[in-house]
Amino acid sequence: MKKNLVFIIGSLQVGGTERHLAYILPRLKEKGWVVRVITLSEKGALAPILEDRGIPVSCVAKAWHLKIFCYFPRFLGRLFKIIVSTVGLAWQLKSEKNTVLHFFLPEAYVLGMLAAKLVGFQGHKIMSRRSLNHYQKRRPWVAWFEKKLHRFTTYVVGNSLAVMTELNEGENVPKEHLRLIYNGIDSTPFENTRSREEVRKELGIEKNALALIQVANLIPYKGHEDLLKALGQIKARLSQNWRLLCVGKDRNDGFAAMLQQQAETLGLQDNILWLGTRTNVADLLSACDIGILCSHEEGFSNAILEGMAAALPMVVSDVGGNKEAVLDNETGYVVQARHPQALAAAIIDVVENPEKALQFGKQAQLRVKEYFSLETCVSAYEKLYDSLS
Repeated sequence: MKKNLVFIIGSLQVGGTERHLAYILPRLKEKGWVVRVITLSEKGALAPILEDRGIPVSCVAKAWHLKIFCYFPRFLGRLFKIIVSTVGLAWQLKSEKNTVLHFFLPEAYVLGMLAAKLVGFQGHKIMSRRSLNHYQKRRPWVAWFEKKLHRFTTYVVGNSLAVMTELNEGENVPKEHLRLIYNGIDSTPFENTRSREEVRKELGIEKNALALIQVANLIPYKGHEDLLKALGQIKARLSQNWRLLCVGKDRNDGFAAMLQQQAETLGLQDNILWLGTRTNVADLLSACDIGILCSHEEGFSNAILEGMAAALPMVVSDVGGNKEAVLDNETGYVVQARHPQALAAAIIDVVENPEKALQFGKQAQLRVKEYFSLETCVSAYEKLYDSLS
């Protein structure tokens, strides 16, 4: 008998984890699971995608809650938000039966587990860790809570071997309680994109110009500063009309302006397109020649898989599960993180060896289809839920 699945997350604003849920939840529903989502702070831009597929999305925070938060000093506002979210979750969970709770991201995990405890929830509880635990250094109270809560979960799921190792060795989660589920993507959108010429014309990119792309929200740990420094080192070796497409939202107020200032200082301002949040990522990838993700920390990146699905040679940093996706010197290059010089060398090698770049892209596309398909990912989740008695 298939159980009810309740997924709890902070919001469904555009991000890697949120897009992952937008991929897998409709497929789980198609396979007969009863699926719904509870968000803590707001529904978010991706909520309508799920709701249009018949998946209910509810939010514990109401409009008046958000207004009240603004009137408190920061600490008290945060405390009030925690209380409201926990009580709101508890209210929604109090009547759940034959239900599996699946928490995504730290805030949802901590508050969701507290809410479940408040109402004496007896069902299975699963936590998915989607990143390395660097954030725990910035929020030690979260680290303390998470380590205490792990023993009350049925399973802890990691999305890369790197994440699994941290959970086991650093947070003492027994191996028998760990499960590995890699991200998976649907390759179909990357096989049915608009023409390369049409997309380039819309963006103002010349037909034969070199185009690089990084799909990552503008957050310091995504490594945009390193990428700009790397491009500053090699700009003289690139064609005059080359372009870098930066796709992602400014998630750190003022960081985008700082990056734009850095680009101007390096003389790159005319070569960079700051595109913000986009829904046509597959089209943008199809118009590019090289994919990049030079983050300082990562669990396992959908952005990398999407670049591979678009047959792009990928240049990525050696953090988290990046090297589990990209095979160095086979589907792209894996370089030292926080090392603009190494990043520059890898980019220029791909640029100056077009035959190698083409082969990398073909192998990357095949690897995604073989190991990181959406069906493989959804089947892994089904196997996990089926194993619960």
